[in-house]
Amino acid sequence: MSNSEIAKILSLTADLLDIKGENPFKVRAYRNAARLVEGSSKDFEKLVKEEFDLTKLPGIGHDLSEYIKEIVTTGKFSKLEELKKQIPLGLIDMLSIEGLGPKRIKEIYDAFHITSLEELKKYAQNGELDKLPGFGPKLIEKILKGVKQLKKAGIRFLWADVEEVAEEIRKYLLDFPGVEIVDIAGSYRRRKETVGDLDILVIADDYMKVSEYFTNYKRVKEVYSKGLTRSTVFLDNSLQIDLRAVTKESYGSALHYFTGSKAHNIAIRKMAIDMGLKVNEYGIYKGTKRIAGKSEEEVYETMGLRYIEPELRENRGEIEAAKNNNLPKLVREDDIKGDLKVYFNKNIKEIIDEAEKKGYEFLGICTKNIEDLEKIKKLKSKLKIYSVIECKIDKNGELNYSKDKIKDFDIVYGSVEDNFNLDKVIQTKRIINALNHIDVLSHPICRKIQKFDGIDIEFEQILKAAKEKNKILEIDARRDRLDLDDSKIKLAKETGVRMCINSYATNKKELYNMKYGLNQARRGWAEREDLINTLKNFI
Repeated sequence: MSNSEIAKILSLTADLLDIKGENPFKVRAYRNAARLVEGSSKDFEKLVKEEFDLTKLPGIGHDLSEYIKEIVTTGKFSKLEELKKQIPLGLIDMLSIEGLGPKRIKEIYDAFHITSLEELKKYAQNGELDKLPGFGPKLIEKILKGVKQLKKAGIRFLWADVEEVAEEIRKYLLDFPGVEIVDIAGSYRRRKETVGDLDILVIADDYMKVSEYFTNYKRVKEVYSKGLTRSTVFLDNSLQIDLRAVTKESYGSALHYFTGSKAHNIAIRKMAIDMGLKVNEYGIYKGTKRIAGKSEEEVYETMGLRYIEPELRENRGEIEAAKNNNLPKLVREDDIKGDLKVYFNKNIKEIIDEAEKKGYEFLGICTKNIEDLEKIKKLKSKLKIYSVIECKIDKNGELNYSKDKIKDFDIVYGSVEDNFNLDKVIQTKRIINALNHIDVLSHPICRKIQKFDGIDIEFEQILKAAKEKNKILEIDARRDRLDLDDSKIKLAKETGVRMCINSYATNKKELYNMKYGLNQARRGWAEREDLINTLKNFI
């Protein structure tokens, strides 16, 4: 759990206390706690796991220390869960509407007992909200727009599902006369596994003409707004896209700001304040004078930092690493020498041919049927072909094939395919036992993005066992799996456990799943030496 996530829980607690009308001092205490945690350079999750005394940190008292421990260890905060039971869900949703803070929401609730977005919309349209002090036409317009936008919010798309349209729009905009630069920022640029919307920055001779062109893109279903510097549309799949005009003088600062993450940006702003500077989307300022901002490299250099790759910008130690010239040299696509799990099926010849075109040096051809071994060995290719068997791990950690039956395969994988709900201790023991019989643990958490969070295990114990037994953990590169996730990749790297990225290709197109696994590896700070895909000889 990141500092940002901990802070979000504390901040929401403050908002709900405010809606409830609690003591302002209590509300302020939670807000201050949220700001302190989010702005800190310390990784609170790591500190809690190391049993560090949090009260030794500036501004952390006994109560806040206990709150943070509870949030990190359980993923929840009991005080917040209790507040959620007391406050209608619709009021919590309203917090996401621009212009509606906790106090105004309380005013609305006290006056009309509105508890849903539909009711809020109705009262805004029929003129009832206008009767409240301070609820003028501009605020009512913001509320109506916010309700409409909020209904589309919360939808997140797999990064891989957004990639095609994102790159198509980039090209579409670059084709317009006078457009000089187009960059897609936000979580897309950081290559997070899911994307909520797209932030596109553009430098152009005439932004209004570009905006008109943008809103006429073939997949635009609804134009939400068109302004002098920003336009927002929704596509036919409900994806929101914001187009923002940026000047050349501020481009680097804007790209940095809109790339995020929020936690990274807050940490940079705090650092700037300590240096007597101000950082925002328009530049870096000393007093009223802008001293940097044309490029991201200039932004980081002015802060005394090495350039930080977008994938690392999550406030997970990257700023300290940049200060100390200790940033990882992230693995690149041209470092990948092969794929160690493509499936033996009727498409295997086309998969091999495509792997040769990609410049791979080896390929692991996988089957779940031991009788395919001789057929795999007979395959012809200039690539080094490894025979791979994937075995099912039973609930006791044994494989569905005996050691004698699979001994002639080059690589043995083990995967958990059932009994997902076993007790954490039993599940962990199951996997550690399986490590005695396999070379690689397939998709270790068994998660499916947005559908299943994965099995409950003591991951650090598994890492320790994998390190001791010299076993490899897989990064399943399928677009809806990406298992290991980035935080666990980083932990595996820090533990010294090697990993491999596998495409699970069943046809030549799926070989390009490797890109999604590579995104995840880079977000997890992985370097060449952390992955066996980069090695010529690993068996």
